[in-house]
Amino acid sequence: MGQKTTELSFGSSQEAWEGINEYLVINAENIPQNNGVRYGSLIILYNVFIGIRKAWVDPEFDFGRIFSYRIQKWNKLLTNYVNLNQLDLVKAEVEMKERKGTGNYNITFVFDNNHLSGHGCLLHLTFIRRPNCPDRILQFSLRSSEVTKRLLLDFLLIQRIGEYVYGDADMSIEFFCPNMYITAENFVMYNNIKPIRKLLKGLEKTPFQTKVMEAIKKFQNVDIESISYRVFRRAARCLQLDDKGKPVGYKPLIAKNLKLH
Repeated sequence: MGQKTTELSFGSSQEAWEGINEYLVINAENIPQNNGVRYGSLIILYNVFIGIRKAWVDPEFDFGRIFSYRIQKWNKLLTNYVNLNQLDLVKAEVEMKERKGTGNYNITFVFDNNHLSGHGCLLHLTFIRRPNCPDRILQFSLRSSEVTKRLLLDFLLIQRIGEYVYGDADMSIEFFCPNMYITAENFVMYNNIKPIRKLLKGLEKTPFQTKVMEAIKKFQNVDIESISYRVFRRAARCLQLDDKGKPVGYKPLIAKNLKLH
């Protein structure tokens, strides 16, 4: 018998991203008993199925403020994974089914993997209609997902592809990921979404949560240029604020401005 599946459901893509982050950090010490592992500052949850009622990322979400991302991050995601010619073929097939009033179809778009740095994390996206279900369903699979700084960008990409194919029709999301993880050093960036100290208030601090708080204190006070690892420098830039209350080196990257083409 294979491993069990963890199933979670949320109202929107934005809620899902926030909810998964919080689920993993709050339940960190229980994860090994619930289909996962903890290695020091790393939490991994295996075989996760997520249901999302509405494909929606807050259009005002600022990837520049929260993750210190630049437009190159979005452009690289597109060029690595999305072959627009292939997507147009899939779109034409979906539109034909819609014109015919076909109430039951499953049409799959396979993601490219053009850059070795992409690691082939996005696998495929299936456009689904089911009888007696008014919503179009976007069902996709990930090989692996770093939740805090990557998953929301993937959700936005799926939403943009869905809008390209379906326009403004209501779309829900289903996705499966066999390997979903957070690290204490990356999770500190969530502090700009919701103060982590407040999130953990009233809870008995576990070893992982203690590592998160230690990482926040370290990154808020360290000399950024002294940090060797690029991902740690990114976390420190996000936590250290300038005299205007903005992260060091801040440049806006707003979700509503990130388009498919």
